[in-house]
Amino acid sequence: MEDILLRIGRVTTEYYRQLNSGELTEEEFKLWIESLEEPMRGAFNKKGLQDCKGVLNFQRFILELRDKGLEEYLKANLTEEELSYWIANK
Repeated sequence: MEDILLRIGRVTTEYYRQLNSGELTEEEFKLWIESLEEPMRGAFNKKGLQDCKGVLNFQRFILELRDKGLEEYLKANLTEEELSYWIANK
C-alpha cells in the first residue's frame, strides 16, 4: 500500500507542476475568489494573488479552468488499482 501512496503522490505532484505560477493572472485570481465562500473569500482576497500562488486549491481551480482536471490526469497516469485507491480515499 505504501507504494500506491507514493505513486499517487508523485503523479499528483506532476499534475500541479503543469502550472507555471508566473502565468497566473489577476483575472483568474478574481474568478477563484468569487468561487469561494466566506470566510475563505475574505482571507484569500486580503492575501492577494502573489501570496496565493502556492495554494493548491487555487492551482487546481486554474488547472481545471484550463481543462486540465485532476481526476482525468490521474486516470491517464495511474494504474486501475492506484486510481481505485485514490477514488476510495479522496
